[in-house]
Amino acid sequence: PIADLYDEIRTHLLSIGDDVQEKTLKYYTAFKRIKNFACLEIRPAKGSIIAYVKINPESLSIEEGFTRDMRGKGHYGTGELEIVIKDKSDFERAKPLFQQSYDVC
Repeated sequence: PIADLYDEIRTHLLSIGDDVQEKTLKYYTAFKRIKNFACLEIRPAKGSIIAYVKINPESLSIEEGFTRDMRGKGHYGTGELEIVIKDKSDFERAKPLFQQSYDVC
């Protein structure tokens, strides 16, 4: 199920714009326009996919268990906002955040 969800997210990110490029690295996959706008990590033990996006966490309300402010914390990838995606409903809630991050980059 996590692999299928990852494929859906990947397909969505690549379809946001014609200029989106994907780069697979050791610990995460980066999606970029000019700069990275989203980075994905698969966490199979937790049954989730972690996405990092370039959105100022102060610009939205943080939802416990779904989004987290990552400023000043070390993590793989690029972005100040962490999104935890465990199922399709989380993915649907994350779509506008992916678009917002793409528009900024």
